[in-house]
Amino acid sequence: MLSAVCLVGCRTTWREEETITSPTGQRLCAKHKVPLIAVRGFEPPRGVFTHDNMNRPFYNIVGEHSPNHIPDYQTTRRSDLQRVPVTIRYCPLCEQELVDGLRVSDEKVAIKFAEYALPIYGGGGHETKGPYQVSLHNGIWTVTCFLVDGRHAMIKISKERGSVETTKYWK
Repeated sequence: MLSAVCLVGCRTTWREEETITSPTGQRLCAKHKVPLIAVRGFEPPRGVFTHDNMNRPFYNIVGEHSPNHIPDYQTTRRSDLQRVPVTIRYCPLCEQELVDGLRVSDEKVAIKFAEYALPIYGGGGHETKGPYQVSLHNGIWTVTCFLVDGRHAMIKISKERGSVETTKYWK
């Protein structure tokens, strides 16, 4: 995720075409110049909207730099909601970039995540301030700190998915 923040400073989005066609007619990822992979996948029925990224505040930021990742509304595993069969075409390097970019790898990244996400989820947009208490247990980061308005705030973050598991605010 920290790399995602660095990427944002360099360039805000992938501006070129997402795919190109090789001389043999094969679709390639324009960024990585590798063939797209086609796999069986699933998406929700027409008219049903899913946004798995709602709890992953960096999803769109990281995704802008990985133009051919698997979209958040599609999955390779059938679920109660995503049950309509589709063919998913994606670049494995873009998908790996997305996964790596969302990962909360250490305490420093967990604090950066909290600084970004707590004001969004807390309503009112109050910035965070230290001291920060950070712990990792069973793949979940817990970051506790203060907001500038004096309230305590706590966020639990999935280390691997970079998703907000829970938040709590109190006086």
